[in-house]
Amino acid sequence: MREQTDMSGKVKRKLSKRSIAYVAVGIALISLMTVIGMSAFLRTAQITVEGASTYSPDLIIQASGLSVGDNLMFVNTQNVSQQIRAGLPFISEANVSRILPDTILIEVVESIAVARVTSAGSHYVVDSNCRVLASSNSLRDDEVISDLVTDFEYLIEIIGIEIEETALGTVLRPVFGAEAKLQYAQDILAALERHRMTDDVSYINVSSIVNVFFGYMGRYRVILGGSTSLRPGSIRHNLDRLAESIPQIQERYPNTPGDINLSDETAPPNFTPT
Repeated sequence: MREQTDMSGKVKRKLSKRSIAYVAVGIALISLMTVIGMSAFLRTAQITVEGASTYSPDLIIQASGLSVGDNLMFVNTQNVSQQIRAGLPFISEANVSRILPDTILIEVVESIAVARVTSAGSHYVVDSNCRVLASSNSLRDDEVISDLVTDFEYLIEIIGIEIEETALGTVLRPVFGAEAKLQYAQDILAALERHRMTDDVSYINVSSIVNVFFGYMGRYRVILGGSTSLRPGSIRHNLDRLAESIPQIQERYPNTPGDINLSDETAPPNFTPT
């Protein structure tokens, strides 16, 4: 009797495992058929672009590789985003999403040309993160980029950094040993943009990392110094000090060029006429 009971139990367990396998396969088949059935109807009817001003929506859609009629289920949003940013350097971010039942939304954030760098005969136009938006070749050969960079000579000139050849859409590549200079330039540009001072700055000189300075309002040389004065928090603090001191300097020394020394954060800004 015990042997029959054991055999019966084994048979039941085998049947139970087999039944579970059948159920699992059945569920998988149903899921597959559901996906196939849904994908047959989820066709792209429209592609919408938001946040664009530098590039036209049509140009962004062209760079995305998307087309009306594409199957929404098979759109790789990450790859599409990368294609847009690689093809259109003035776009720093591209968020691609599906909106059921038939729409693809592309939301872009565009970079602004803020500064320029000349090194080894090559010219680069960069944003506040020192990401290359245009180069000598693109300005000469690409009509779209050339039209976007109309005020090259009025951009902030970054002085004192040697740059290796850098591709569009990527951050400037400094030569070995110049990494700190590039970082200081990035931090200063970011702070200037945050304080809305970029239009008043003509150049940033990082030739010496112990004596970094920039040209301001066409007649001042603003000395930041080096080391601790060039930490991001210190730069932001010094720009606040600069904004507060300018009215007093202009009142006491109207139309007088000179140096504004901010390197000593424990002392008031020091102005020296030149």
